[in-house]
Amino acid sequence: MAVKGRPRPEAGARSKRETVLDAAVTLFLDRGFDQTSMDAVAAQAGVSKTTVYAHFGDKVELFRAVIERGASSVDFDLDQATLSSVEDPRERLTRIVAKLLEATTAPQHLALLRVLTTEAARRPELTEAMRTLGVPHVVDLVAAALLEDGRLHGYTLPDAHTYAALFVRMAAAGLQMDALLSPGPRHDSAQLTAHARWTTSLFLRALRSQDPEGLPEVPLHNASGAFPWGEPPPTD
Repeated sequence: MAVKGRPRPEAGARSKRETVLDAAVTLFLDRGFDQTSMDAVAAQAGVSKTTVYAHFGDKVELFRAVIERGASSVDFDLDQATLSSVEDPRERLTRIVAKLLEATTAPQHLALLRVLTTEAARRPELTEAMRTLGVPHVVDLVAAALLEDGRLHGYTLPDAHTYAALFVRMAAAGLQMDALLSPGPRHDSAQLTAHARWTTSLFLRALRSQDPEGLPEVPLHNASGAFPWGEPPPTD
């Protein structure tokens, strides 16, 4: 399966924009959204406030850029995991989930998620940033692998993207929630891979069961709006 990888910024001299983003990450994680000012970001970055505003129109735009940079980095890693995977869809899904778990249970990702969770209820304009942090690109990769597995094993998905979103929730949400709530040590790579392999095997076994009635249709069609993929719910 051909997947176009996203370019990762090269090492070396960093642009002022990247310097501002680095400073913003530090302050947002340390102080939260409300207590972080553009003046403070400029001071942390060692640039003028004019420079900060030249790259980011306001604090919401700056915060969104911080989230999007983190999501893009995860997307790059997911693409590389897919490109380096074997042809077997089950193994490819296992590697994608393992890479997703490594990224979304990392301390900085969890810290940003805590900030988002706190601020999004008071600031609806941050909702889109919350969705971006969910790394929806992973659903595209999972949907492609599930479609390929269906061709190999004789089943048809009624809605590949929504089934893929369900799989991502089942495979990743539990461990991410544990990591958010537990102060204990992180799972290591071997544990994350074992969990990814287990959940992938269970999900694919259900899809390959050859139920004569076929796979069930999607009942809610993303009615909650929690994920920005799939068709919107009907309005009539």
